[in-house]
Amino acid sequence: MDFHSIWRNLKKFKNNDFLTMLEYRLNYGDLIELINRLVTLFDEYNILPSSRVIILTHNEGAAIVGFIASLLDGVVPIMLTPDTPHRRVASIVNSTEPALVIIDDSRLDEDWIKQIPARIVIHDSNSYPRKKLFSFSHKRSAMHHCGLDLPTAIREPHLPEVNDDLAYILFTSGTTQAPSGVMISRKNIIANLQTISRLFGCNSNARLFNDMALAHADGLVQGILLAMANAATLIRSGGFKISNLENWLNRVRQEKATHFITAPTIWSFIDQYANHDDYFDSSECLHLISVAAKLEQELWGRLQNRFGKSISNQYGLTETVTSALYSGDFHSEMGGFGSIGKPVDCEARIRNTDDVDSEIGELQLHGDNIFLGYWKNSKRTTETFTQDGWMRTGDLVQSCSDGSYKILGRLKTIIMSGGFLIRPEEIDEVLLTHPSVIEAVTVSMPDPNFDEVPVTAVVLSDERTDEDTLLEYARSNLEALKVPKRIISLASIPRGDAGKPKLKELREELLMILSRKKEYTQERNSRDVSGEVYQITAQVLHIDPQLLQPDSSPASVRSWDSFSQIALIIAMESHFSIRIPVAKAASIRNLGELVTTVKDLLK
Repeated sequence: MDFHSIWRNLKKFKNNDFLTMLEYRLNYGDLIELINRLVTLFDEYNILPSSRVIILTHNEGAAIVGFIASLLDGVVPIMLTPDTPHRRVASIVNSTEPALVIIDDSRLDEDWIKQIPARIVIHDSNSYPRKKLFSFSHKRSAMHHCGLDLPTAIREPHLPEVNDDLAYILFTSGTTQAPSGVMISRKNIIANLQTISRLFGCNSNARLFNDMALAHADGLVQGILLAMANAATLIRSGGFKISNLENWLNRVRQEKATHFITAPTIWSFIDQYANHDDYFDSSECLHLISVAAKLEQELWGRLQNRFGKSISNQYGLTETVTSALYSGDFHSEMGGFGSIGKPVDCEARIRNTDDVDSEIGELQLHGDNIFLGYWKNSKRTTETFTQDGWMRTGDLVQSCSDGSYKILGRLKTIIMSGGFLIRPEEIDEVLLTHPSVIEAVTVSMPDPNFDEVPVTAVVLSDERTDEDTLLEYARSNLEALKVPKRIISLASIPRGDAGKPKLKELREELLMILSRKKEYTQERNSRDVSGEVYQITAQVLHIDPQLLQPDSSPASVRSWDSFSQIALIIAMESHFSIRIPVAKAASIRNLGELVTTVKDLLK
């Protein structure tokens, strides 16, 4: 497999569906033409091979085509989440010096854009006021999704050789001053795509249901790139929303999906809130796959029993492109049930703190799928690799007799919340810029739905600064998933002789505070239930409560997604000391219905 063979395959299967969205479909003939027109636009903007391109748009079609065109033309795409805060984007721009940005028109007033020589603007409206437009309109035919004024004289992409040259950068975490960019080479990509394609039988007949975030490695690689590499179909369904769970799951059968790929957190929500057991019963649905984080053995077994099909669990990091170890009974090379699997097409070993072989210790990996290093961070790159070239994962594992590995925990302080990686240092740095915060230390706390969530302890110079003020400050400077669940003011942070925080002691202290009943419940008499529901909703959804109305819903509030819906239900149950039935929780469509539900249960 290389980019030349992939391109030939796209032409061969030009009538195959490439991208199936709720609003439109693109086939590979459409994709080819869009790529050819876009790379011609690269020439007009003098975007050369190895130039960096920032992709920052809510328009998934534009983001997908922009990423593929860049990759196949030898340009280095940098996919960011659409809600990446201004300061973080500015820091990434300063670090990578991109030659082009593909961006929503709503962000054109941000000052960092002035540093970028060229831009392609994604317009929300159906009007086309500018020349260099690249926009997807829901009301136009597939080929009009590229906009009316893309170049008519076109060329094909350069199709670079598969080697150790940089293919893309994925900024997964890191402080706002020094974002952590994972550098993936073309050889890394092809190695990982070949393994996944072989293990899971991906070909031109495959239809991949993958609705994960495009700026997440598993949404990007096991969605966009896996489909493209095999001339397969990628099914996107508008993102997981608990309020629309039944329709979302029903699309698996409606679109005749062969592969269903999602994270353990979503599998947990399916287990809790799905009403039926037949979503994956069709004969064409061959592979149920869990990625991005550990699938707990109890949940794994429960899902397999319920749906009557095997589930594969994959282990990997952004630094391994996607996965490196595989478990399940789809293929003889995979590891056993309950483990994180066996290494496939790469090597794995365990080393203890004395750097010798052991049955329990840090998992280390080696192979063609292992990343190049961290963008402009030679120190961290050196620390990540051993002297003999193995990558330290930071994960504590135990070897099994069949060659599988079981994960015991993490050696690093990284927080994995719902499959998304969060570096607590990034949260600390943001809060320390608030004038009232003297100290800030973030730790992970257990959570029944997201596995872990960040909670931050602060020491304040002004005790009048309350938690709501600090949470609002965090929301304005961090992506939604990185905002701490709670920010707790302490008289002091427990520290050792060298000044380092004692994380275990801090976590225990915070757990004790959070467990107090007064933090979660109030007396039910003489209360404004509607007002409290609105205030809690505003906090969970990161929105001004004055903007909320009874008809506010996931359709009108951008931050009201599947994760925040679950968080909203949990917050209501905790605050009011009630239990909202699963069926009722899944059927709540707007804020008015939520208020009614809470009032009824309080009676």
